[in-house]
Amino acid sequence: IDNDSGNSMMQRYGQWKLASLYSTSKNVKDAGPIAVERDDHVEVTCKLMLPTIPVAYCDVVYKVYGDGTIEVTLGYDPVEELHDMPEFGMLFKMDADYDHVKWYGLGPEENYADRNKGAKLGVWENLVADNVSEYLVPQECGNKTGVRYALVTDRKGRGMLFAGDKMSFSALPYTPHEMENAMHHYELPEIHYTVVRLA
Repeated sequence: IDNDSGNSMMQRYGQWKLASLYSTSKNVKDAGPIAVERDDHVEVTCKLMLPTIPVAYCDVVYKVYGDGTIEVTLGYDPVEELHDMPEFGMLFKMDADYDHVKWYGLGPEENYADRNKGAKLGVWENLVADNVSEYLVPQECGNKTGVRYALVTDRKGRGMLFAGDKMSFSALPYTPHEMENAMHHYELPEIHYTVVRLA
């Protein structure tokens, strides 16, 4: 089941993992954040340095509207000398109380770009813990493809709505790094947060 290990992904893409863990705006010329007021929103731009060899850069633009909507654009100009990226998106943590998930996309089970023909388009709901597949060895799991929107909330319905054009989305109680470093499910840490991934 563990395709990442089987195809030596860790060795081939190790530099991208480091880039995702240690991206920074420190010592980056014109890194920002630069905030500009527009007619109906504030635009905040930030430049991130990805510690790859050679160095690569990523631009993040947040458009913040008065109604609470935040439009995020993540941009990257490919660097010819670097291998292709395994995934491009954002990953962040929310408090563990945000453990309810509802999405409009392919489901109800996990599915991936190369394994989603059996999934059905619909509106699906589950808990964050339900997205952890009980594989023998903890590993990448819980992804949903073709997602038009996803809602991550607490038990009272408060939370965040993510919308995009057929995104890949997951909400798990562990980071990819934590799952990669456990050989058994009992080695995973106690649940302290919900990890949201949008690609």
